[in-house]
Amino acid sequence: MHKPTFRFFALLLALPTAAMAQDQKPEAPYNAQLVVRQPEIGAGSPAFTPSAQVRGMKALSDGKVYWVSSDNRQLLAYQGNRLAWKTDVVGACPTVVGPRAIRKVTLGTQTIFVRVGERTFAEVNADTGKVTSATVQKN
Repeated sequence: MHKPTFRFFALLLALPTAAMAQDQKPEAPYNAQLVVRQPEIGAGSPAFTPSAQVRGMKALSDGKVYWVSSDNRQLLAYQGNRLAWKTDVVGACPTVVGPRAIRKVTLGTQTIFVRVGERTFAEVNADTGKVTSATVQKN
């Protein structure tokens, strides 16, 4: 067999493999089954409590998925399968009353409101992931 003919047949054999590899979607860095969709305005609260059944929420506005890490300390944002930002919300709170863990996440338009512990609240910039404020509610 001549070398040009061999190359032609080798190329024909490689094409189906390359086409199948392009059809496969990359695996998401989070479990999509544990992500709830943000409800439409007026249809419910755009909030979630991290649990074994729910770890994140997909925002309607920009399609980002906001995910709470398994140790309940970090909030991560994914645009598609790409990590947009990650921040240690619990570590950014100087004072935490109760367990040092994220207890609830509420999506706003530009700000994400995070309840940490029993009475600590943090505000996170939705674009950058920077914690802009952390306060303790006094009782």
